[in-house]
Amino acid sequence: MLVQTRGVQTTLRFIELVVSIVFGFGQTVLKTVCSYWFVCLPVGLLLSTPAHAQENSAVTEIVEFGVKWTFENPVTAGKFANGHYWVLAPVTLTAVLPSFDGSRNGWEVNPDNPKEQGFDERGFNFDPGRVPTLPYTASTAQSIVKVASVTDKEKCRPCVRTVSVLTVLESAPPDGGSSIFRPPYFGTEKLLISVDRLKMELLPSYDRVRNTPSSRDISKRYAITHLDHQSTWVGRFLHPSEAMPDYGSDIANFNASSALTLMVSVDTKEKHKALIRYVNNGIDLYYMMKGGVTWWPAGGHGEGRKLPIVFASVMLDIPEMLEHPAMSERRVFGENGGVAYSDKAGTVLYAQDYRSEKSYWKNLALDKGSRTIRDPYGYIDGGFRPGQSYQYCCLSKNWQSTVTVLQLMPELQSGFGNSDLMEYVTRWERSGAWTQPDPCAPMVGVCQGGRNAGRQCTSANEDTVCGSVPGQCEYATSWSANYGVTYGPDGAGSCIKDTDPSDGIGRFPQLHGKNAGKGGHFDKFADTMRLEYVNDGKNVTLPSPDDNQAIGKESGLPGAPSWKKLEPD
Repeated sequence: MLVQTRGVQTTLRFIELVVSIVFGFGQTVLKTVCSYWFVCLPVGLLLSTPAHAQENSAVTEIVEFGVKWTFENPVTAGKFANGHYWVLAPVTLTAVLPSFDGSRNGWEVNPDNPKEQGFDERGFNFDPGRVPTLPYTASTAQSIVKVASVTDKEKCRPCVRTVSVLTVLESAPPDGGSSIFRPPYFGTEKLLISVDRLKMELLPSYDRVRNTPSSRDISKRYAITHLDHQSTWVGRFLHPSEAMPDYGSDIANFNASSALTLMVSVDTKEKHKALIRYVNNGIDLYYMMKGGVTWWPAGGHGEGRKLPIVFASVMLDIPEMLEHPAMSERRVFGENGGVAYSDKAGTVLYAQDYRSEKSYWKNLALDKGSRTIRDPYGYIDGGFRPGQSYQYCCLSKNWQSTVTVLQLMPELQSGFGNSDLMEYVTRWERSGAWTQPDPCAPMVGVCQGGRNAGRQCTSANEDTVCGSVPGQCEYATSWSANYGVTYGPDGAGSCIKDTDPSDGIGRFPQLHGKNAGKGGHFDKFADTMRLEYVNDGKNVTLPSPDDNQAIGKESGLPGAPSWKKLEPD
């Protein structure tokens, strides 16, 4: 909302143009004649604006998303294509509400630090020194980012309710900003990109399916800026609750289902607005990545940020966005480091966290350390239990949503890279967890609780021998006696082999094929689009064991670590 300072500013500028052209009068005469705005108003209503044109206003206040910006003097202001405000430098801010109280409702100019933040002390790495003092004068192009904090909780996640980005420009943008994407809020580069670059012909036009969100829903999802520049899982404390989910797996579904909605054949102004806002989010994310922000593989936290960047690059025909080295680095995006092809398994395996053999076995036996750790030998899916934990709850289904977007808009595939992820999704959908064949011996323990308490058990039969509830196979007591003796590393770079077929061969033979096509953190609309347009309206069927062996190919992701490369403890 703009607060006018001189009559109806838009009308005055229209009349200035008409009088100067038709009558040859100067602006001084016009402003004298139109000092009584009610005389000029009827004439102004008869005039029309060209495509994209937007008249700017002189204002003393701007109110947006619960944030109020107050200026010392009237400033020229307008809106970008996504609806966010810009003002013309120099400007002096005298108040920004809700007020920063030293710990909450903070604000920053050109946020550029992937670690420290000045928005809310309840988040991680809070530094109040990042918040400017008032009055604050902006004389150069910059983004002023202000949050309104959650106020009714001492412990919160997220702790930010909403965000307003005020962009300061040194000169007025073309068309008053109405044809321009808001420049990225992160860093000092304030590139103006025209919406006319959008290659609308690339958007597919699929028929609506059940659960399809409306274009208005998608537009609302990206109306408020997604504050997402704090690296690692701690960034979720700053994700504005009125704009985005706080968890990466849900962000992935959020962004994938939005992209899919844009591919549905509904031609409306609201869809175009939604497209602009979605692409603007991709521009923001690209400049965060370019400035050193990472959403690396860590359970579900790092998912979902790569797709909007690729989508924006393709739709805007800006290949430089895809050519940045970080786009293919394993530790930048969750999707880049969640799976890897293994020659030994002959397929793509779930393999998120790369650590040592000992770390792997400690997690399996003692449930210590990373629950997303890969199999160091390259035979089976990683994780605490293949087909369970993060692989099941938080990753496989949102990866499926992302891959569905890539399959339904093939122009995105080369830019996204990592064909392994597409192979993994197909494999998970058809055959679930991968644990066979596996030559490695299972862990040995003793049943605790249940019907067979005290009986010897192994990880190959733990559920059947001990009973999953309330019994369990306990491995900690015998860890020292058995690790490196009956199971674990063989001292020659591989695992101790399984020679007892009574419970099957391998660590988890009973889990092979578990949870095929299932998982948490899914999106109903994305699932429906996949069923209708990827799987031709049919539920996928499980392939034969021979087919299982044929799934997979060499990694398409540059720099994917070798299965033989281990990180030290």
